[in-house]
Amino acid sequence: MKFVFSILLASISLIAAQKPNVILILADDLGYADLGAYGNRINRTPHLDRLAQEGIRFTDFHSNGANCSPTRAAILTGQYQQRWNIEGTLGEGAKGLSQKSITIAERLRAAGYTTGLMGKWHLGYQPDNSPLRHGFDEFVGHLHGATDYLSHVDRYGRMDWWHNEKKVHEKGHNTTLITKHSVRFIEEHRDRPFFLFISHSAIHFPWQTRQSPPHRRPGKRYESSKGKLGPHVGSPIQPIVRGMIEELDDSVGAIVAALKKHELDKSTLIFFTSDNGGIIRMKGVPINQQNRISDNTPWRGQKHGLYEGGHRVPAIAWWPGQINPGQSAATTVTTDLFPTILNLAGQQAGMTDGVDLSAHLLKQQPLPERTLFWRNGNSKAVRWKNWKLVRNHEAPFELYDLDQSPDEKPKFNQIEARKEIADDLLRRMRLWEESLVEAR
Repeated sequence: MKFVFSILLASISLIAAQKPNVILILADDLGYADLGAYGNRINRTPHLDRLAQEGIRFTDFHSNGANCSPTRAAILTGQYQQRWNIEGTLGEGAKGLSQKSITIAERLRAAGYTTGLMGKWHLGYQPDNSPLRHGFDEFVGHLHGATDYLSHVDRYGRMDWWHNEKKVHEKGHNTTLITKHSVRFIEEHRDRPFFLFISHSAIHFPWQTRQSPPHRRPGKRYESSKGKLGPHVGSPIQPIVRGMIEELDDSVGAIVAALKKHELDKSTLIFFTSDNGGIIRMKGVPINQQNRISDNTPWRGQKHGLYEGGHRVPAIAWWPGQINPGQSAATTVTTDLFPTILNLAGQQAGMTDGVDLSAHLLKQQPLPERTLFWRNGNSKAVRWKNWKLVRNHEAPFELYDLDQSPDEKPKFNQIEARKEIADDLLRRMRLWEESLVEAR
């Protein structure tokens, strides 16, 4: 009997050893061309550039939302965020992600993974809706979407730095602390499969590097432009953002170094992306102080909008020995991470709006054709093959062939010339909207 039991334990250990660790790194407001691997010649990003060289660099990867909370909801649930009534950024008093949702952290924990989230949550501000109530074993970070990087005060004047469900005073810059706790998590759980969601604050405002002074203090609301955006409003913003991008790159370097130190690099998938496109111009900041805050080249638009610059984002998949170096032009989206990661962990995804990318990553197999949708209030977009129908706010719909006019310049708008395609995409949009059932 003991012999049989030993064989059983050995079999379980072998299965566990075959499950890859997964690290999902999400930058905040990082533009498509903010990294050297995507053409930037100003920002120094050697660690991310190396991941792109050694892994797969995606050129047609999209966030499900053009701002923070929606994309996070889509990543965690594998479903369009509208199914959970999260279409825009969650403000003060918002309910957060429904407890009815089943997150990727819950699924992986049930499959034997240790799960951790380090950094930004932005899917509910109350401790009873914290990451620990959505499948994470450990959480260190902030619940609100935009805290002061040094004082950890949110725009409503509240201290917002947590260890699990306890508010703590911990000195240090957000990026530094997120990195420190991520490395610690890797070291503490190196002997069993883990899922680590590193959800960075950077490069979201208030724009502050490690050398910046604290800006906010508890008990005061920060809702004016200067209070919200940070201490550097009044001076050029781009150099500060550059510093934040390079600190973000340093963080990725520290994560990879920790994996290599513990010989985990060949058993760990890293997927890096951004929650939406970058901010090019910001209301409340004089034009002569901006000098292009972020870089979405060559795409039109920025965060909050549904031109490509609002949701086409950098994305890199890295797994030495499993993923061959290369580039993917496949049209992909953040909901795809849910079924992909679960499949690699040996689990069936179940109900999802995403597509499993694992065979694409490991064997370069093509992906099936599909239609993708974006919506934020009256702003809507639908993508099918090379065609995109888009409307921002109350403006008329525009139609672009992204193969011919990837920058969506108005002079290439084909809404009148290709009415049959526009009508078909509108029909697809209506059917999709009819399929959205609030899950609360």
